[in-house]
Amino acid sequence: MTSVQPRQSDSSASCCSGCGTSRRSFLERGATLGALGAVSTLGLAACTDDIRAEESAPSHHAGGSATEAVKTEELPVGESTSVTVEGVTLLLHRDAEDSVRAFSATCTHQGCTVAPTEENGDHVFACPCHGSHFDVTTGVPYGGPAKKPLTEYTAAVDGDRITVEI
Repeated sequence: MTSVQPRQSDSSASCCSGCGTSRRSFLERGATLGALGAVSTLGLAACTDDIRAEESAPSHHAGGSATEAVKTEELPVGESTSVTVEGVTLLLHRDAEDSVRAFSATCTHQGCTVAPTEENGDHVFACPCHGSHFDVTTGVPYGGPAKKPLTEYTAAVDGDRITVEI
């Protein structure tokens, strides 16, 4: 009869019979893989930001027919508003009696909806997600992470109505 000897405990010995990986090795590998995953995630986020910054919204919407957006009495000179025309949300700013500007309400940073607001008595288009601000007469960003201007639409004052080419 053979007797079976109890196995001696050794901190470097395998935690299971035959798999060859100690608990310490397993934990060290897990920590290393976790750190690599975190670094990769940060690297991908930076890469995504670089790609997003390079992507460019069209500077001007091309084509379409003139469609009424609002009545002129609803948008006095010097005021801004947000309207939806044929499913497209637009930002309008009337800069003179016979002149109006129209821009896409989609932020060029990450696609949030930009809205008209006032800051220090000035009209601005502001993104609530990451704080980008856009000039109401040019759509050019200032402040915040957006780098590209809002897409401009052709708009006009036509008698008692304001039209936008959609």
